[in-house]
Amino acid sequence: MKRGAPVATLVLVLALTASSAVAAHTKEKSDRLSVENPAFNVAPNPNYDDCTANGYCGEVPPCYTSAFAPAFTSPDCENEELQAIDGARAKERVGPMYLPSGFNSLSGEEQLLVVIDLERVGRGLAPFVGIAASLDSLAQQGTQVSGQLPGTFEDPIFPVGFSLDPGTAFAYPCRGTGTGGYACEGSGNPGASIAAGGQISVLDADYGWMYEDGYGGSNLDCQTPKASGCWGHRDNILGAYPTRTRFVSGHRGSGLAIVSSRPAVPVMGAGSLQPDGCGPQGNWTAIFASVTGAMPALLYTWKQALASGAGRAPVPCGTASVGKGT
Repeated sequence: MKRGAPVATLVLVLALTASSAVAAHTKEKSDRLSVENPAFNVAPNPNYDDCTANGYCGEVPPCYTSAFAPAFTSPDCENEELQAIDGARAKERVGPMYLPSGFNSLSGEEQLLVVIDLERVGRGLAPFVGIAASLDSLAQQGTQVSGQLPGTFEDPIFPVGFSLDPGTAFAYPCRGTGTGGYACEGSGNPGASIAAGGQISVLDADYGWMYEDGYGGSNLDCQTPKASGCWGHRDNILGAYPTRTRFVSGHRGSGLAIVSSRPAVPVMGAGSLQPDGCGPQGNWTAIFASVTGAMPALLYTWKQALASGAGRAPVPCGTASVGKGT
């Protein structure tokens, strides 16, 4: 990534693959990090899809049927996925992941917002406030690449000239250089993105992005222990997207404007190619940015997820107070 003052360019490189249990992300990963990465990949326990270190998966219950088809709606599979995620989170002293009620009735895109925000707020980071409709359309384009084999996926990108809603600007994170100037992410791509293919659920994709994104995992951009792409998905999920900014751009590719400091909110787009049981498994994509000005149209919000119980431990049976009658 090249940096300059006050404007630099962030180049987004596509990682393209046919459907398989691998993941891709922007090679120029976000370096706006406030959370350390694990030293090594964390093997899932329980090993819910019976995958080995070389990527071979046994396709056994509970996450696969006896006919070797992914058991997409299996409660037992989801329970084991959550156990694995909670075990990996505990190694970082992060509490369990509590899904909202009705999680399985949400769309794949809505599930992505819930799970990604639970990873962020569990580490004290600001959540993405919702799925912006305009970003959602970008994310969905990455779940199936036009002209490529079915199941081929890629990172979503911000096309040159892309803007959100009228009155909404991208908020660019900038840092003081120590000499009175600023180094900014640039007027090119205002955020970051991730993609994964071959996952049986959003929880499966999350586990790969967050806990097996280092060397020896399924990260295509981490082929050596010190490759710059190692932990890139996780870095983009946990990026410190600005909540205040002085630097804005009306659309991708335009110059940055300096404005009086104003609030900014992180938003995201999400895409999913749902597994159908007879072809490629699920492809999942997300694209992240902070915006300022008018709030863009949101399809689903973190506030809605909270209202349904996201992040809240269920109350054990028998612990509710009961008043005495006469």
